Amino acid sequence: GFEAGDYVLSRSGWQDFAISDGAEVTNLGKDPKNPSWSLGILGMPGYTAYAGLLHIGEPKPGETVVVAAASGPVGATVGQIAKIKGCRVVGIAGGAEKCAHVVKTLGFDACIDHKADDFVEQLKAACADGIDVYFENVGGEILDTVMGQCNRLARIPVCGVLSRYNDAGDAYGNKNMHLFFDKSLKMEGFVLSHHKEIWPQARAELEDMVADGRMKYRETVADGIAAAPNAFIGMLQGKNLGKQLVKLA
Repeated sequence: GFEAGDYVLSRSGWQDFAISDGAEVTNLGKDPKNPSWSLGILGMPGYTAYAGLLHIGEPKPGETVVVAAASGPVGATVGQIAKIKGCRVVGIAGGAEKCAHVVKTLGFDACIDHKADDFVEQLKAACADGIDVYFENVGGEILDTVMGQCNRLARIPVCGVLSRYNDAGDAYGNKNMHLFFDKSLKMEGFVLSHHKEIWPQARAELEDMVADGRMKYRETVADGIAAAPNAFIGMLQGKNLGKQLVKLA
């Protein structure tokens, strides 16, 4: 099923050349219009947003959805899908530039800078009617703060805990665990590989959303394999806007 000149999607690592027997390699054809999108909006991040929001968060029109890491490839997609589904969407991002992008370009109703001294007050003001769905990407103190604003029966899909990946033994302890039973909250982690059955549907719907302009997508591209380590570290530090990529050739 492969021919010379085909573009392929594979998990072959950061290297210039790789050999595969075809296992876990997806053929993208001779001339895909946007091949890098298979690493973003039409790949793992897009499918993650789709599965986590729609199959775990189950947003309903008129509900308030809050998205952490809102300017990243997953968060940006989550928020835009929620808007398309008729929700009020509030993003959380780091810095004024990212918050401006989230509101002006992605169309969120509001975006709160988690670095702001009055973050808690801003979140309360932006979610005056409480929070019905919180798409979790970062964990730690932000999760605690958001849980305090959640409505009864709120749903929390857990995609990741970015703030905890490099703990040096001083991990932040959640102080609001009692809210799980006080408010009957639902918190569910998920791994995308357990939802493979929905990937074709997710790709088809996301393609339509991008094609008709309802979905905006952005990439940050580093040049050359030597740039990969700094690009990866920068992504973990939140320096990228949109999907972080490395162009090898």
